[in-house]
Amino acid sequence: MDSQALTIELDDEQFEAVLGDNLLSSLLSQGADVRYGCRAGACGACRLYDASNCESILSCQTTVASSMSLTQQTLAESSTFSVLSNVSLNDDSIELVLLGPSDDSFGDRVFVSLPFKETGEEANFEHAHFYECMALNPAGAPLKLVLQKAELNEKDWLRALALSAEDQVAVQLSTGVRKGRLLFEMDIADAPVVVISSPGNTMFESYWREALLDFTPNFVGHFTLFDNTDLTLSLADDALIAFLQEALTSSGGTSLQLIYHGQSVSAKDWAMLLRPLRVHLNQLHFVR
Repeated sequence: MDSQALTIELDDEQFEAVLGDNLLSSLLSQGADVRYGCRAGACGACRLYDASNCESILSCQTTVASSMSLTQQTLAESSTFSVLSNVSLNDDSIELVLLGPSDDSFGDRVFVSLPFKETGEEANFEHAHFYECMALNPAGAPLKLVLQKAELNEKDWLRALALSAEDQVAVQLSTGVRKGRLLFEMDIADAPVVVISSPGNTMFESYWREALLDFTPNFVGHFTLFDNTDLTLSLADDALIAFLQEALTSSGGTSLQLIYHGQSVSAKDWAMLLRPLRVHLNQLHFVR
């Protein structure tokens, strides 16, 4: 091995990186399955956890300086939640409302696991896979989230469809973090706001509308990016530009705040779109 090559262990997989490399770029170039979004340190999608130092890092902002042992899993406590309702949103997504010990609310991240269960047997969560979801409920309400077929393996999707009232699921809740801060940290109270979603997040429109109308009276509208294997090309969509121009007009101009709910579109690409519209990048908020 080259003297400058270092080992990066990520969730039991090993990768090599060269001293001075950008951590996210190095991992992606080797096929690592790492979430990312803005690549500017704003959205938090690429957050990893350094087991050796017991701290979280943003991989897009981290320069490789030594070998590292990393995980994508947050520090969490696991609890059993009861299903209150299971509603089909469309052929590819369902809404679950769960009752359990949670202080999570809109924007917080939780991890859900579906039980292995045969008729007449108790739920068994051994070796079950946990799926990351965004809490969609107001503070103090039962935990509400959406499960998407594309995010689950086939057997777990069938288990999710079969869930009924009083069935149980396992939920891992993040510990040591402040809850329910997403909209507050954006500092958008009373500002005109639009939400732009990646194609896979279309079904979240009503949840964004409800959350934002409780937070600001100036929710202007929602737009879903054109479905494309390269989402950066979707930013050139004339319909998106027309939507933003209309939103700017109705909001009176420069105070318009944009929320991008998605990944894989960098801050640099957004800046190229927004510059002719005279919208500053600090008016754009990333949510994965």
